[in-house]
Amino acid sequence: MSPPTWLNELVTIVLVVGLFYLVTLLVRRAWLTLLGGLFDCSLRAEGAKRWRPGLARYSGQYLEWYLIWHPWPRPSMVFVRDRTELAGMRDSDVTESQLGYAVAKVLMLRVREATPSRWELALNEGSATGLVSWLESAPPGRIGYRRGLDR
Repeated sequence: MSPPTWLNELVTIVLVVGLFYLVTLLVRRAWLTLLGGLFDCSLRAEGAKRWRPGLARYSGQYLEWYLIWHPWPRPSMVFVRDRTELAGMRDSDVTESQLGYAVAKVLMLRVREATPSRWELALNEGSATGLVSWLESAPPGRIGYRRGLDR
């Protein structure tokens, strides 16, 4: 006995929507990669239990974080360099190392004028070194310098 026509149509619709979703994710990842400065990075608010896997990229004075399974091309979180400071760094524990890629470091960030104000980023050692360098290389007189550029 053959399945009803509506079942065949439902299966076809589900497959097409699923394929469209996967293609959208792949195109988004390729587009972000072409923009440059992209690295794997999990994020959570300090004290939260669940890590959210994602991608991060540098864009001038901003660190943009994208949720990995979200097809929208806009970042889910943006850290502004002159409002973000390194609050600490530690080696990852066993559960953090099982996030799906080589997590070696967890950076604790403090963000002024934001709620929540403390975040943790889990990333590999090379990306952690790059992020620390990016945070520390902000121009002197941060706020006044930025205002001068905005005129």
